[in-house]
Amino acid sequence: MVRKFLPVFFLLCTSAVFSESPWGSSIQKGLETAKQDKKFIIVDVFADWCTYCLVLEKEIFPDPEVSRVLESFVKVRLDGEEFPNLRKKYNIEGYPTILFLDGDGNYVTKISGLATKEDILGVSKRILQEPNLESYLKTELRRNTNSPDIHFRLGLLYFQNKEFEKAEQQFSDAVQKSKNQTILKENAHFNLNLVRSIHGPKESAVKSWKEFLDIYPTSSRKTTAKLYYGLTLKDAGESKLAKVVLMEIKPQLTTETDKSMCNEALSEIERGF
Repeated sequence: MVRKFLPVFFLLCTSAVFSESPWGSSIQKGLETAKQDKKFIIVDVFADWCTYCLVLEKEIFPDPEVSRVLESFVKVRLDGEEFPNLRKKYNIEGYPTILFLDGDGNYVTKISGLATKEDILGVSKRILQEPNLESYLKTELRRNTNSPDIHFRLGLLYFQNKEFEKAEQQFSDAVQKSKNQTILKENAHFNLNLVRSIHGPKESAVKSWKEFLDIYPTSSRKTTAKLYYGLTLKDAGESKLAKVVLMEIKPQLTTETDKSMCNEALSEIERGF
């Protein structure tokens, strides 16, 4: 009798195991699938030595309720030690980290440390209620109207979508509401200036870049800020000062893109453009 039941038992077990779609191991393929299927992506960022990561993988993710909710996401599992650029881009400081992105790789939110079943269900369900990242961020902003981080992320999204007026407003709000969050405030101010360099009066962009350089004299982006200050000076018709700034900053430029922009601007100044 025992032998007769073994095949049936095996089939039932395999059916339960393989009913759940597997986690992928490629962030690029995951993003492509998410974009194609118009889904959000969940990334389980782990490390081999992390005990909590194993608890998350072996006990919490397989929970029937959690597993069912996560089927609505594209799922990727990555060893964070092998992806330093990803850790830097999304500010991942420890393991495990559950990262939520949209199909364009835009940051949605994350859960750091050992997440509970309730944590994952709560965040996942809030995300799935929204059709896209803009809608999600707007909903989150209504929950926390004074969050400079959400204003900043909305600004990035609008900037990427070339909705410059909306981007300018969100970055301005982020600057005003950052208060003691100095890094966020600096980043918001820098991006606000980029928007103004592309969209709006060039005189306004010149003023903004000069203000940025005065406020953040030791910024890690000082060289890039000076480059854009020089470029906007040129576009505003202040060629003489633009040439001084660009000639000063030229030896400090490191990327080919920045060098090319600087050289092209200097060449146009020489030709009277």
